[in-house]
Amino acid sequence: MMPFWTMTLGRLIFAEGHIVVPYRNIATLAGGLVIPLMVGLLIRRLFPRVADCLAKALKPLAGIFICVIVVFGIYANLYMLQLLDTMVLLSATCLVLLGYAFGGTAAAVMRQSWPDALTIAVETGIQNTGIAIFILRVTLEQPEADINTVVPVAVAIMTPVPLFILWVLQKCVLSRFGICVAKNAEEKICPVACIEEGQQHNSASVEKLLPNNNDMPVNWQFSSLNNVTTVQPKIRIDEIRGRRLSIFDKEHKRQQDLIPRLEKIEVTYEGLNDEKTTLVMNKGVSTPYNCAQHINEQLLKRSVVAEVNGEIWDMHRAIPADCTLKLLHMKPEDPHQATLVNKTFWRSCSFLLGAIVESAFQDEISVCLHSFPPANVRSGSFVYDVQLNLNDWVPSQNDLRQIAASFQKFVRQDHIFQRLDVDSSVALKMFEDNAFKAEQIPHIATKSSTGRSVTVYRVGDHIDISRGPMIASSSLVGRCSIAAIHKLNSKLYRFQGVALPSEIHINHFAFSVLESRARKLASSNPKIQFD
Repeated sequence: MMPFWTMTLGRLIFAEGHIVVPYRNIATLAGGLVIPLMVGLLIRRLFPRVADCLAKALKPLAGIFICVIVVFGIYANLYMLQLLDTMVLLSATCLVLLGYAFGGTAAAVMRQSWPDALTIAVETGIQNTGIAIFILRVTLEQPEADINTVVPVAVAIMTPVPLFILWVLQKCVLSRFGICVAKNAEEKICPVACIEEGQQHNSASVEKLLPNNNDMPVNWQFSSLNNVTTVQPKIRIDEIRGRRLSIFDKEHKRQQDLIPRLEKIEVTYEGLNDEKTTLVMNKGVSTPYNCAQHINEQLLKRSVVAEVNGEIWDMHRAIPADCTLKLLHMKPEDPHQATLVNKTFWRSCSFLLGAIVESAFQDEISVCLHSFPPANVRSGSFVYDVQLNLNDWVPSQNDLRQIAASFQKFVRQDHIFQRLDVDSSVALKMFEDNAFKAEQIPHIATKSSTGRSVTVYRVGDHIDISRGPMIASSSLVGRCSIAAIHKLNSKLYRFQGVALPSEIHINHFAFSVLESRARKLASSNPKIQFD
């Protein structure tokens, strides 16, 4: 927009003054910005570990430099505040507010998602005052340069004020009264569910993917679902998930109330080089994650799963008694531990895939989660078998990319895996809408230590059955791809994907090899699989 304003409104200035726009200086300044950015991108692409180290070192330095620039910049130009008057401040405020309003309105008219609309509004409101100040400084003599710079300086001062007021309002006022600010203007729950067979109708346009909640992706289309025969679902997925969450929370509270009083236990953490640290924690309440919080932040971020008295253990699962504790990351040196960590990662990815697929389709298509097989790293893919009321659906590459984008967006929300062991009767009530789960629960319960227990996990608002353990958080999943969707029978589809841990980076060619391997149909019997 700068050339546009220069050639329109700027003509009034050029007609009466002798301003020469320093294009060469601007190009030099732009080059000074672009070249370091390109170097940074190349380092990130070619040497990701070096980039991570540099990022850790540069963040505090950047903070110090910004503080120094702001403090000394204000002090050196303090005299300019004397030139500000009511009309200048009012004009600057209106310009900023109109910029936010114009950008947000244009984004809404163009049906942009809430995060994109917010970004467009902010970027439009934050006027590029730096260019205006630069041109005025290098083209005008003093004191004209200072006098004319007052207006863009006032705009720069007023720009963050509305954002700061909104932030304070959200953090300090709305949250106090329990009012939530929606993150997604389109966050209507997509109604999909497991349904009874029988009622048929032809859908001429079964296309749109809708978000399940503010963590799910926004409004995509499955073009390959045109003219596909579907069955009208009877239950909305938001109702199903809401009921499951209610049962989960009620049972979790009941179990917490059974703890009469807090008792202390000793947890002996075994770290590198057989270093031992004894922690005094709360019996039945404290988790390996809480223990890691007492040790150091780096260990907390890297820990994927724990080992309690030699048993693989969820990071967010309560410790019941005195024990020895090991915290495992994604690159253990011990081969046995590496196998356990890999299986835990693969199992967690299957669980997350089920969460995404269950909420991916619009209400014309019912989705009923069947199960996912035990983690098999050698297969090259994580898997979830799903019943869809579709006939002859052949997913396109675009469909696979859309589901992968949903998966990637969801895992970045940093959801923890919350474990809960429940009685089989509670599990049956929780999954009474899913015929597959209802059939599996009694068989699973008989294999538990009590003969009646079933383990369920909650991630966000999604709940599913798994014997576990799971990784600590969804944010530990990095690059991912949905490699294939295979049709197993008339309505059962096998979704297959591949993913890397967030701390492991490989180039595009190497990842494409993993994708190619993951496209092969993973062999397992959908009737007996469970993990």
